[in-house]
Amino acid sequence: MTYLGERNGHSGKDVEYHLGFGTPALLPVIEEIKGGGRPDLRILNLETQTVQMSQCRIMGVSEEWIERVEREDPERHQLFMVRKVDAGNTGGLQEGDVVLTLNDKLITRVSHMDVMYTHDTLRAVVVRKQQEVELDIPTVPTSELETDRVVVFCGAVLHRPHHAVRQQISKVHSDIYVSARMGGSPAYMYGLAPTNFILAVNAVPTPDIESFLREVNKVPDNTYFRLKVMTFDNVPWVATMKKNEHYFPTVEFIKDGSVREGWRRVTYEDGKVRKGEGECLPNAADEGGATGADEGMEG
Repeated sequence: MTYLGERNGHSGKDVEYHLGFGTPALLPVIEEIKGGGRPDLRILNLETQTVQMSQCRIMGVSEEWIERVEREDPERHQLFMVRKVDAGNTGGLQEGDVVLTLNDKLITRVSHMDVMYTHDTLRAVVVRKQQEVELDIPTVPTSELETDRVVVFCGAVLHRPHHAVRQQISKVHSDIYVSARMGGSPAYMYGLAPTNFILAVNAVPTPDIESFLREVNKVPDNTYFRLKVMTFDNVPWVATMKKNEHYFPTVEFIKDGSVREGWRRVTYEDGKVRKGEGECLPNAADEGGATGADEGMEG
């Protein structure tokens, strides 16, 4: 796997990274697929980084644990510290925790964390604020991290914040996240940008897609309305927009395995479901690419 990284400040050239993925990590999944099963993996909703033994001592890891690491893994004298916990993930590990064991297994390598894939909860021993703590931490099914419902409203593509968003933000303001917008649409013209969160419609709170659809369907066509919005960097503002159902109808896409394409399409007109195909023009969507800076992107 090759990807383009940052630009070197001295040479002015872009840095290329060439990475590989260890096949042993894939084997359990491949074997399950070969056996006719469908993997339903679970993960810990967090990011970690390695810490060396000298730093572990400062953070409160006892000499007994350090000696155990040196004894059980002579090649890797390291542990893992929680660097970032996904937004909305509560009741488990916290940022700054040093992970000692998961289900009684000493964690000194990334592959040791594979135990999380098949357990709803894990028994963990961590060092938190210089104290050794035992706790049960829940895992998250990866199936819940996928986007299974999308709404296109006034040219803005809305859905529940996906996994990458939750990894980067400290607080999820609502379950209505703007991931893209179409050029020339009301969303584009009135400044509703990708990475914004919608909190309310005409002063009525809309924490999720269901409540959002209910409120926007009350707004007549060619009528102004207000959206309470929060940017990715926590700046609130209010957008006044004019609804245009003729060119930019409200369309909902719902993941449905019973449909041949895998997604079921619902079009709304005058606040009611309309049978037939609506116009969506997904290829015209602005996803915050090279022109994002000129289009008032936030975040």
